[in-house]
Amino acid sequence: MTARYGMFIDRERCIGCHACAVACKTENHPPAGKSFMNVKTVGGAHRDTPAGTYPNVQMRWEPTLCMHCEDAPCLAVCPPHALYRRPDGIVVLNEDECLGAGCKRCTYVCPYGVIEFNAAEGVMQKCNFCTQRVDAGRSTACADACVYEAIFFGDLNDPASEVSRAIARAGGQTEVLKADHGTRPAVFYSVSGHEDSDGR
Repeated sequence: MTARYGMFIDRERCIGCHACAVACKTENHPPAGKSFMNVKTVGGAHRDTPAGTYPNVQMRWEPTLCMHCEDAPCLAVCPPHALYRRPDGIVVLNEDECLGAGCKRCTYVCPYGVIEFNAAEGVMQKCNFCTQRVDAGRSTACADACVYEAIFFGDLNDPASEVSRAIARAGGQTEVLKADHGTRPAVFYSVSGHEDSDGR
């Protein structure tokens, strides 16, 4: 069976340390001031602030990246087809074909806001699931850098892969961001409030 790469992010284990974002920057060199992995605070109006009033406060972190959607709207609007899906499901952007500032259509249709414009190079850029590492048999930089084992990457079609086992430990209790858009993302999240059955 052909591999279908995806990711599982355990919100209960993420502590908002941003190690994943730093690893992504080191590995993939996004535009200055931008990141292909954004760790968002789900809580108050400002980063790392909780919602609610003491003692009833809530806050968690949500690493967000390209969702490598099965029905990716960016693919449908890219005139030169610089954006394309590999047989393993990874959505990549061929910068040599990108129209950059003269187009930017992909940024307008992406419901996750994860495609960045690199003004210095005049092209769009985004997370590519570290294809350079995947093709060498390695995991993504963000998954490898996560000290608290909140990010799992691998073949969703392989029940023995890291990502499949992590989803199984979560009892299949997963969700995707903005499910109402119908994009069918390959990045899954633990349902808020769920804890791994084995305490990891």
